[in-house]
Amino acid sequence: MLDNGPGQAALAARAVVPPARPAAPGRHGWALPAAILLLGALLRTACVAVMPSPLVSDYLDYWTLATNLQAGLGLVTAEGRPTAFMSPGYPLFLAGVFGLTGASIAVVKATNVLLGVASILLLFLLARRLFGSPLVAALAALLLAAYAEAIAYTAYAAKENLMMPLMIGLLWVAADRSASRARWINPLAFGVIAGAIAMVGNAALTLVPAALFLVWRAQRSPGRTLRYLLVAAMAGAVTIAPLMLRNHAAFGAWVLNNNGGFNLYIGNNPAAKPYFISIAETPVAPQWSALQEQLGEHGVDVLLRRLAIEHMRDHPGETAMLMLRKAAAFWEPPTHTGIDEQGWLVRLVRLAWLAQFLAAAGLCLGSLALLRRHPRGLGAVFLALAGYTAVHMIFYVVYRYRLPIMPFVFLGAGVTLAALLPPRLAARVLPRTGEAGTG
Repeated sequence: MLDNGPGQAALAARAVVPPARPAAPGRHGWALPAAILLLGALLRTACVAVMPSPLVSDYLDYWTLATNLQAGLGLVTAEGRPTAFMSPGYPLFLAGVFGLTGASIAVVKATNVLLGVASILLLFLLARRLFGSPLVAALAALLLAAYAEAIAYTAYAAKENLMMPLMIGLLWVAADRSASRARWINPLAFGVIAGAIAMVGNAALTLVPAALFLVWRAQRSPGRTLRYLLVAAMAGAVTIAPLMLRNHAAFGAWVLNNNGGFNLYIGNNPAAKPYFISIAETPVAPQWSALQEQLGEHGVDVLLRRLAIEHMRDHPGETAMLMLRKAAAFWEPPTHTGIDEQGWLVRLVRLAWLAQFLAAAGLCLGSLALLRRHPRGLGAVFLALAGYTAVHMIFYVVYRYRLPIMPFVFLGAGVTLAALLPPRLAARVLPRTGEAGTG
């Protein structure tokens, strides 16, 4: 996928060797990060001011759940039936905001703008912690601040807006090497964030191997690592316990949601394709309404999981080939067309998105040449990318599902860009700070 010829040695030779623990930025050291945050906020605010927020499909479901929660009705459908089909984390978060402000699309958009700015800040902090370089941090944050897809989805009631800061935050907490913090604060935060991720979008739990890798590198001993993980596991269990208890009371099952079997079947049935297809396109379509009526939401999910596993078991070669096609589809450049392609501005934004994606993906791949210089930081980046790709190889691909993992692509791209910049130019853009260790 990447030409590892003489250019690899050149990149490695020019790479900045970062220490592991960054010093806190001075007063002037925050000027560029603050400017990047302001840019990200302005771009997202401009977007939500002019872009509609259609309440269709998943967006309508999240809105309905959030408004019903805010009204005190609980996790129920528009018809008033208890449900656990949609992951409830984002609606729960919105409902909390609605409790303070009232429910409106404007509040959803404003909340997403703040989540976007939080993601940019967390990515800057994570990059400093992983690579010890304010330049890498600024470049990665800038790429996210200006990324067209991240800006556009700020206008939608989409869970990806909340998944992104949680995913970045999980690795930021995991990578903390500080011995000055209270012993239990860090693993508690790790567990709470992991629990929140499980409720918002449990596909993001595939970042756990990358997070565990960082915890192991940060704790420096098996005993400390084990204690850390025990505390984190207890915190995570406490975080998800109320939802598990509610779902057991409503459906008689200890589950986070009732969509795992459904999603597995959509991606693994005789009619399956790399991308999402409607249940109406699958073999169960003729019986779908009757099955829902007879088995209920959880019972149907259990049935579909069984049918999907049987299909995968009976067609191993076909399943393996489809998984490879899903991996390719997951990283396919965004050349597709949207629902509304009217106007030159929409076409221009889509071209910008395509150019940004191709450049960032290429630069991220280029960072493989620097893996020996940054084994901890880039090791975590590529573990995260591999895990998140793998889960979509098992299920199916939707374009927006890639959005929450793009900040990790920008981390790799930032490392490559920092290595390519001439040292004098890099020093003018953002002077390095003194640190100790390697990334």
